[in-house]
Amino acid sequence: MKAKRSSFGLMRIRAEGLALVLATVIMSLTACSGSASVTASDYLGDYAYDAPISAMVYENLDGEGYGIVYREVTDYDKMIGYADVPILLYFFSSVSSGSGDATALVEQLAEDEHGKILVVSVDISLEKDLVSNFSISRSPDFVILKNGVAKGKFSDQYGDNWNDADLTDWVGGFLG
Repeated sequence: MKAKRSSFGLMRIRAEGLALVLATVIMSLTACSGSASVTASDYLGDYAYDAPISAMVYENLDGEGYGIVYREVTDYDKMIGYADVPILLYFFSSVSSGSGDATALVEQLAEDEHGKILVVSVDISLEKDLVSNFSISRSPDFVILKNGVAKGKFSDQYGDNWNDADLTDWVGGFLG
């Protein structure tokens, strides 16, 4: 009979020890993740107007008022994974002059819809992986991502025959 009691007591001590270890681990994980949540903006770096991938961010320009700045995307995969708003990928070419009008329109979209969408510019001459992943064949071209998944491609609907209102309406359809 004594052997059963000590065996039971040993099992109880092990179970209590395991419970204590599990509680400690869970509390540690909760403390690490509870106070500071990760967002897409955690993967945006310094000002970078010539980075292959950069986000157009509406922010205070050192006390000169608000406007669009370009911030380098430091980790594309994590940024899209943590985005709580749709992402508009704007594919342009830095070696072609044909994207200028589209860039002005996209910057205006980024300003008008800040907080509702994150606009990310992708230079097709420098970022071959994303160009290939989204089958981009020309610029400008646009892709909408929601929860990290492509939900639409603008050029597929309009081809070369589109205007500012077409793009604005198309983007608006994803904002909801």
